Amino acid sequence: MKSLLCPIALIGSLLFGAVATAADGLPVAPFQARYEVYASGFSVGEAVVTLTAAGPNGYRMSSNVRPNGLVALLASGRIQEQASGEVYEGAIRPLQYERQLDAGRKSSHMQLRFDWPAGQVEARHNADQATLPLAPGMVDPLSLQLLVMGDLQRGQVPPQYRLVDKTEIKTYQIRNQGEETLSTPLGELRTVRINQYTPGKTRMTTFWVAPDRQFLLVRIAQEKDGKEELRMEIRAVAR
Repeated sequence: MKSLLCPIALIGSLLFGAVATAADGLPVAPFQARYEVYASGFSVGEAVVTLTAAGPNGYRMSSNVRPNGLVALLASGRIQEQASGEVYEGAIRPLQYERQLDAGRKSSHMQLRFDWPAGQVEARHNADQATLPLAPGMVDPLSLQLLVMGDLQRGQVPPQYRLVDKTEIKTYQIRNQGEETLSTPLGELRTVRINQYTPGKTRMTTFWVAPDRQFLLVRIAQEKDGKEELRMEIRAVAR
């Protein structure tokens, strides 16, 4: 499980939710979504993502990824994320983000503090820290889901997204790979495949979202050199 935690953190942080109506100015309404995590075809854990409203235009999000069954007995490992921010003039603006990865010697802690008036973000990852320039549209790994969800609903998904991860600003390219129907615990769903990648890298992440269900995230798969490493599949959604 230890070797899987970093890829799971990346996939889990890119979940962009499933809800019917927006609330309090947010692009999506409060929800809790549960996903099962697979590695090499075997179930190794679950991911739970929650969104709550905080005031007229504020939001709080959390993500909890943990191992299950035999995996939990063989190797402890857990990833907890939380973020808070606001919708300002229609744009997602994160204010704080924190990620705790508990995996023995590979444990790590990450914190981000967004200062929009000053145009900078204070980033810390373990002993490393940096002050990075802040630009409109830049988000943390967990707030990315709100940004993407809103863009999908408007039909205005840009070719790339920028986010702060650890002490770096990262850019991810996006491309539409067409439609596919998937069998899920929620029934047969028409989905759109969206591929996320970094030019020059061999690792890619693919998302299946359901347009008829407000772009509910149905499945995520991460592969490297053409071989699947991890997969997450929807199990339940509560509003």
